[in-house]
Amino acid sequence: MRTFTTNGEVWRVVRVDAGDPSLIDRTGRPRLATTDPRERVISISCGVEPPLLDRVLIHEIAHAISVSWGLFPEAVRMVAEGDLVGIDEWSARLIENHAIEAINAATIVLGRPVCVRGECSDKLGDHRA
Repeated sequence: MRTFTTNGEVWRVVRVDAGDPSLIDRTGRPRLATTDPRERVISISCGVEPPLLDRVLIHEIAHAISVSWGLFPEAVRMVAEGDLVGIDEWSARLIENHAIEAINAATIVLGRPVCVRGECSDKLGDHRA
C-alpha cells in the first residue's frame, strides 16, 4: 500500500495478518485496523476487503488527520468544560475541513476510487503519489 501526507507528516499504511499484535488497540481489544500515532502507521487486517476496506481505511485516516493536526486535545478540553455547542461546531469544522483530505488520502493509498455506503469517488485525489 502507498503512503499519504497530512499536515506535512507522511503516514504509512500496511496490511497485516489478523492476529498481528499491531491490531490490538490501547484498550487491549483486537480490531480490524489501528493507527499508531508515534510511528505514523495505519495497520489493517489482510482479512478486510472492499467495500469494508474503504470505510475502515477512511476511518483510520481520520485518526491520522486528528493526530497530525492536533485536533484531539481541543476536543478533550471542550468535553471537560461541558461545551456541547463548541463540540458541535468543532465536529462540523472537522468534517468540513478534512473529509475531502481523508477521501483523497484513501484514494492515493488504494490507487483507485474509494467507495463508502454506495458512493464512490470518481477521480483520484489532488495529491497523487
